[in-house]
Amino acid sequence: MEQELTEIFTVNDNDCISYISADLPNLLGTYILVKWMEIVSAKLALNAIDDNFITVGQSIDIKHTGMATKGDRISIRSKIIEEEKKKLVFFIRAKLNGTRIAEAEHTRIIISKKIIARQFKQGT
Repeated sequence: MEQELTEIFTVNDNDCISYISADLPNLLGTYILVKWMEIVSAKLALNAIDDNFITVGQSIDIKHTGMATKGDRISIRSKIIEEEKKKLVFFIRAKLNGTRIAEAEHTRIIISKKIIARQFKQGT
């Protein structure tokens, strides 16, 4: 079972807080870091659980301590630090040029695909 995964993301215009307002600088938004951290963790989770299940995000506690600008390449590394029957907990670190710019702990809940399918059938 794979226990960690690293992916690289490049900061583009839509990832910067200047996307919110032209008055703001071209700096990577925390909300984008959260998105990238969740993507890497969700991919890792797919490799760590049975094919009859998926995971959904439950919580994320992030500390964004460094800046990145448009064009920077950010390395996101997610590692499973706790496994229970119905949840996975990840420790995630974001780095720019080897320097930490953010860390997070993220929890994903494991759900049967059958439950999801039933839920969507009821909602139609």
